[in-house]
Amino acid sequence: MILLVRHGQTDWNVEPALCQGWAGVPLNDVGRAQARELGRALRGRGIELVVTSHLPRARQTAELVRTELSETGSRAASGGAGPAGDAGAGPPLVVDPRLAETHRGAWEGRAFAEIVASEPEEWRHYREHPETFRFPGGESLVEQQRRVLACVRDVLLEGRDQIVVLHVGKEHRRAACTRQPLGQDVAVGTDPVMPEQLAGARIE
Repeated sequence: MILLVRHGQTDWNVEPALCQGWAGVPLNDVGRAQARELGRALRGRGIELVVTSHLPRARQTAELVRTELSETGSRAASGGAGPAGDAGAGPPLVVDPRLAETHRGAWEGRAFAEIVASEPEEWRHYREHPETFRFPGGESLVEQQRRVLACVRDVLLEGRDQIVVLHVGKEHRRAACTRQPLGQDVAVGTDPVMPEQLAGARIE
């Protein structure tokens, strides 16, 4: 099974929200707590690999999830509580830049409210016709979709139970699933994702 999750919260996700794109924004306290909670909730579910974007907010989410997953392995190997911070038993972590957020060029670091007010036509194009939109000085949504789908396909071909940390919302994650004809089970979560909120999808 493949579990597609979004990174934890950053300060830029909090209103007034800022456009993140490829900016190196770290998780905030809430985001770190979300990642740890997810890792604890997934203990014992046989996660064999964690794959993440290279951007800090996604990589930090993946690392915290992996650390929490490793606690079970450490305790099982020793017959009791493992040493604090021992991540040796955690699943491997793979960093793949293809999973990164859309490069949003000149919009990065700006408040969404300011973009809407100062560039109404561009914002309307982005919201109403995303299939033809390109961020000023950045990439198109189609370009991002192609690289993310290519990475997800490679992950599915691995045939292992994995967590993939992405930057896009639930509907985009579901689209990534349903376009992969590889006979795999995929779970798509809400934001922030928690196992009890997962909705299953079968890829045929």
